[in-house]
Amino acid sequence: MLSRFVPHPLSFAALLVGAAVLSGCAEFPALDRTITPEMEAADYPDLVPIDPLLAQAKAGRIDPLRTEAELTGRAARLDARASRLGTARAETAASARLARLRARAARLRDAGLTSQERERLAQDPAQ
Repeated sequence: MLSRFVPHPLSFAALLVGAAVLSGCAEFPALDRTITPEMEAADYPDLVPIDPLLAQAKAGRIDPLRTEAELTGRAARLDARASRLGTARAETAASARLARLRARAARLRDAGLTSQERERLAQDPAQ
């Protein structure tokens, strides 16, 4: 049979007293005289109506629908620009590489293979 632990009221009270005693030993920062005499002599700030403050706060908020539309349009324009630039560069780079490879293949065909090159090509690449 499982027995349930039921705390005694005195153990709870002892815990609270111990926490209070330990917190009494803590050192608090010196808060006295942290306010300068100029600050003590200063007037209270003026009370202003809250409506203009709330209107100003709402005006500075970001409109999610407008922001999403702007960002989606900008992303589409950037994608289109990147595809135009990337295609032109890729085609130029690919055509230049293809021309180099064709020239190299023509040189190799014209030069022919030596007996050592034929042996090397005949070998198993795993060796």
